[in-house]
Amino acid sequence: MLHSETEFRSKSLTLAHPIPYNLIWGFDLLTAQRKKFFAWYEASVVDAPQDVDLFRSIFLRVFGRYPKTYREDFCGTFQHSVEWIKFNRNNRAWALDLDPRTLAYGVETHLSTLEPSQQKRITLLQKDVRSIINPKVDFATALNFSYSLFKTRAELLSYFKKVYASLHSRGLFLVDVMGGSALHEPSKDERRIPKTKKTPALDYFWEQKTFDPISNHAKFAIHFRLKGKRKVYRNVFTYDWRLWSLPELQEIMLEAGFDEAKIFWEGSSRNGQGNGIFRERVRGEACDVWLAYVVGVKGRSGKKV
Repeated sequence: MLHSETEFRSKSLTLAHPIPYNLIWGFDLLTAQRKKFFAWYEASVVDAPQDVDLFRSIFLRVFGRYPKTYREDFCGTFQHSVEWIKFNRNNRAWALDLDPRTLAYGVETHLSTLEPSQQKRITLLQKDVRSIINPKVDFATALNFSYSLFKTRAELLSYFKKVYASLHSRGLFLVDVMGGSALHEPSKDERRIPKTKKTPALDYFWEQKTFDPISNHAKFAIHFRLKGKRKVYRNVFTYDWRLWSLPELQEIMLEAGFDEAKIFWEGSSRNGQGNGIFRERVRGEACDVWLAYVVGVKGRSGKKV
């Protein structure tokens, strides 16, 4: 049986939510330092309310209604699933990840803030994203370039086919993509992250350590430094990815069965930086760094699915 039938209690935390048996030991691995790093990461990288609002808008544009069910692959601390639940009392979400520490942190930090009735509408699964095709959902995502750990076309195609099978007859699958000439060589980007209720002001570093132009494999790392301090917390999170191009992702989505693969391209502000506004495009700009979404559409063209 996947879930326990009783409430789970961790220290003073009580949840009216079924926790997977194999997740419970993740709380033992969740050290104080790891919690700190997860909080810093979320403050630096994640804007779940804005993202979920965009997802719902894209679905409305394609299908003329708002989606109700959501699958968050490589969910980490599953902030997007939590925000999804908040949008509508009829919404449901399934969050999948293999790391019990990130799921445990999400339970303590995010799931615990929801009302019991909301908690019951999120299902947590410590599973390989390629192992689940049920229940069917309206909308699925693989965010923060997480699918890039699949380094061969066969692996990525297999995964996309699983997601396609997990969608209702009319559904969307969204992945984010980064590219540009700056990603073809080692580099480091630094940003100041303002103080929040949960985190101090800090400096966030995104470093590209390597790039191989033959394989398109690249290694990245995230470092942190508290504002005004000299110590740098290095390699807090590390990534070993293949950088997939937009046409590759579109072609693989279509091969996996999707009827369309749309591109939503981020616009630019006056200073040339990304403005966080994504619009459907058929042509892009040759930028040093760009961000986009590829959205696989299932069922719009009338194809039998």
